[in-house]
Amino acid sequence: MREDMTTTRRISVQLIGFAVVFATSAFANADSVDRYIAEQMRLKNAPGVAVAVVKDGKVIKSAGYGLSNIETNTRATADTVFEIGSVTKQFTAAAIMLLAQDGKLAVSDTIGKYFPDAPESWNKITIRHLLTHTSGIQNHVEVPGYLDRFKTDLSFRTTPAGEEKLRMFFELPLEFEASKTWAYDNTGYILLGHIIEKVSGDSYYEYLDERIFNPLGMANTRSTSPLQVVKGRASGYGWANGKFENRPTLLPGIAFSAGAMLSTVIDMAKWDAALHTDRILTAESKKVMWDAARANDGSTLPFDHGFGWFLDNYRGHRLVQHSGATPGFSSVFYRFPDAGLSVIILTNFAGTSIDHWAIDVAAKYLPSLDRSKAIRDTDPSLTAQHRSMLTALADQKFDGHNVTPQMDMLFKTATGASLFSWYLDGSPIKSFELSSIEKRPGGQMRRYRAMAGKNLFEVSFLANDENRVAQILWW
Repeated sequence: MREDMTTTRRISVQLIGFAVVFATSAFANADSVDRYIAEQMRLKNAPGVAVAVVKDGKVIKSAGYGLSNIETNTRATADTVFEIGSVTKQFTAAAIMLLAQDGKLAVSDTIGKYFPDAPESWNKITIRHLLTHTSGIQNHVEVPGYLDRFKTDLSFRTTPAGEEKLRMFFELPLEFEASKTWAYDNTGYILLGHIIEKVSGDSYYEYLDERIFNPLGMANTRSTSPLQVVKGRASGYGWANGKFENRPTLLPGIAFSAGAMLSTVIDMAKWDAALHTDRILTAESKKVMWDAARANDGSTLPFDHGFGWFLDNYRGHRLVQHSGATPGFSSVFYRFPDAGLSVIILTNFAGTSIDHWAIDVAAKYLPSLDRSKAIRDTDPSLTAQHRSMLTALADQKFDGHNVTPQMDMLFKTATGASLFSWYLDGSPIKSFELSSIEKRPGGQMRRYRAMAGKNLFEVSFLANDENRVAQILWW
């Protein structure tokens, strides 16, 4: 979740001796992953990073880089505990699937069964719609000023809470009819957390402990509550006016089941290993969870999304992934399940996309993922159109573009209005080169290497046979 915590004090600190970190023994025998992460940290001004690479359920590389706490000069390690933000959503989805496996709910249930006071306009919304971000419920995080309604006292108690918070959510208008399009929705995932509590009889975090974390030995995965004493917890930072600033904890009362979770790359590797088996989720549950939702007319939605995961076929490899961002942290969890390869990266730096880090690290083990070279562009006019569209979307100028009806509807939602404005981070595009073309049913995916500011990243455009853009992906 990306949230503006304006009520929390910002403490500005100078980074003393930060450059020394890169001269320590951590890089004495640096391999290509170490060198790559060091360079990305330099470009992003990232204080600390932890990485795990998993092959067929076994960790083949794990390391920490930089500092988990600048003020105490504490090194980051593979056991450092970071906020994982929206990577939390996959655990929320897994908990729903566990309840479905136990016969306690069905994803086809309408949510009025669990929220009898919900507005009548929500009557056709199902649990499946919440899981796939196709409910049409407005994303409260993106509504200007909405988060100011939440207040936190000195004991870290957040109000409104419980039924009062639900009533506040019930005021949110529907932005589209369920399954008409897709729009990322933290509100829906918070509602899912309440359904988990209502059905299981446990608190959200207790249920996850009982059914997932404790059985897998994920001892460092838990709520973000600042009241808990957590050994190895990283501090979160942002970069402003040429220096680091402290960032606040994203409280459970704010993000809950949409993004208020702590973990380590080692714990997440244990979860990855479990996903290679049927120990927690059955093969059928995972098949359902990783099946991309479609619009109610069967057409492609703006993102291929399952239950708590984004989906893609990336350079011939099935991809199941999610990223996360909180006021002081960024995270990615990329799985290439058919290749048995996963990359987990957690950082204590906010406000930036690090999806391309995961792809570049994965490419060092799976060379066919390499995105470093441009290819011959036989349609430069289409490339120019896509470049212009990305710039316009970053400036929140949506009209006049050749997109599908589902994409057009997305741009008119609270989520769609700001979805791409953070991507370029206010920097103009310096270069935009075609890196691959992948044939898709009824169209093609064109991926581009782009440079904005000091950052080299990839952006992908899925267009149908009429050259209408159906998806724009930041990987």
